[in-house]
Amino acid sequence: MTPFVAHAGPGSTWQALLTAVCLGLLVIAVLAVAGRVRIASLDDLVVPLAAVAVLSSLAPLADYWLSDWIGWAFPMGVVLLVGVLTAALTPLELHWRFPFAWGIAALAVVAAVTLYAPLTRAWHPPPDYLPLADDASVAFVVPEDGDVIEAGTLEVAVAVTGGSIGPGAATLEELPADPEEAGGLTVMLNGERIVVDYLESCTIADPCETVTFPVELEAGEHDLHVEFTRGDGIPLAPQVTDRVRFEAS
Repeated sequence: MTPFVAHAGPGSTWQALLTAVCLGLLVIAVLAVAGRVRIASLDDLVVPLAAVAVLSSLAPLADYWLSDWIGWAFPMGVVLLVGVLTAALTPLELHWRFPFAWGIAALAVVAAVTLYAPLTRAWHPPPDYLPLADDASVAFVVPEDGDVIEAGTLEVAVAVTGGSIGPGAATLEELPADPEEAGGLTVMLNGERIVVDYLESCTIADPCETVTFPVELEAGEHDLHVEFTRGDGIPLAPQVTDRVRFEAS
């Protein structure tokens, strides 16, 4: 079985960003093949790639859907990037009149079809590959949704019911048979994953039901997201999450 090297499920910002970049490369390649964009040197790529960078920054607005496309978008994007750079650095032309363009198109399709399944299992595993969540739930105790708090260090409190929280970063062999016991927490602040250190001593043998950890907050609005996972970081199916939005002043 392909190992799970990263999973973020619906809403993965890094997968959405990577997908958006690959889709941007697809647009550039299609325009070049159609003769709408000429790629004969690296200078010809400055404006198209700048446009891709700007548009891909909007990927988090549609991260729930874009992240699902990573399995086929990434291998296709890698092939298209190679094709675009080759056209810019060599006499080969990325135009429908030349075999090079058709070769790149065929290779992109083959790469997307061939690598879709293994990449999806590794980066974005479907629920069938994930341990099942029976009755576990996770919730923020502090802060609550809509709170207005002081900027600085906030001791966040998270509680799990129907399961327990272990030390995290455990191996599957060390964990209980029940994937909801001695689980882990993945915490994201404003869309960025943060490393948290529990103030409690949670072990596999003596797990916790509630943990607290400090988070540094600047003034402004904040979005805090937590996902309860198996103790080795593998997500549960369905996902067990909670989210709060609050303001620091």
